Amino acid sequence: MRIFLNIIALFLLGNIATLEAQNLVFFGTIPTFSHTFGLSEQWDFNFFASTTIDAIPMRFNEVNYPAKDLQLYIQPSVIYRLNPAWSFAASYTYQRNNPITDDYSNEHRLWEQATFTHFLETVRFSHRLRVEERFMENRQTEEYPFALRLRYQFSVSAPFHEQSPWYWTAYNEWYASVVGARNADYSENWTYAGVGYNLNQTTRLEAGYLLQFFVRDAAKDIRMLNLLQVMIATNIPVFSR
Repeated sequence: MRIFLNIIALFLLGNIATLEAQNLVFFGTIPTFSHTFGLSEQWDFNFFASTTIDAIPMRFNEVNYPAKDLQLYIQPSVIYRLNPAWSFAASYTYQRNNPITDDYSNEHRLWEQATFTHFLETVRFSHRLRVEERFMENRQTEEYPFALRLRYQFSVSAPFHEQSPWYWTAYNEWYASVVGARNADYSENWTYAGVGYNLNQTTRLEAGYLLQFFVRDAAKDIRMLNLLQVMIATNIPVFSR
């Protein structure tokens, strides 16, 4: 538990500079669903979906920001597990920004990733590198210009104690925009800390605090989202392993 608290402190301290620089701060929730099932001894399929909800109306610089659904995210992917330490995945992902209002926009995304996992006693460490090819809709020109982004996520998790169904988890993810239109090279960062409960061998529930920020314009203004993430996740091995 002490390791968990220390990691949370490090992640939050890493964002103090951004807290001072922000000019838009919102509060909401992000309900999430993840389902994985085995295709073979080494291949899995995952379906992930979430929606990001800005739950509280805010006013900044004489501008009203109503509460609304900010983003719908649908991500099917295939996963290849090379061995217990290394896995590789690929996906086509659909994202719709402002999905239920007239100012919506669509994004079609392909990505490929590599994940390395290792353990220190009961603590699980994971390093994930993802490359994203993004096609983001410009509704004025009706075009989908190409952009390329890199993402690196470092995560940790562990049970509260041996054989406990309760566990803690935390991660930080850095986003770097390297090709295409962008407001900053280091364009986005997500920090998360949560607690989960294993209902049984295939299903778990998890909830925690997710801090998202991204550079929203060329002036380097930042939008900060403080979110309660609630997730249900299932993992069903179709084939015995």
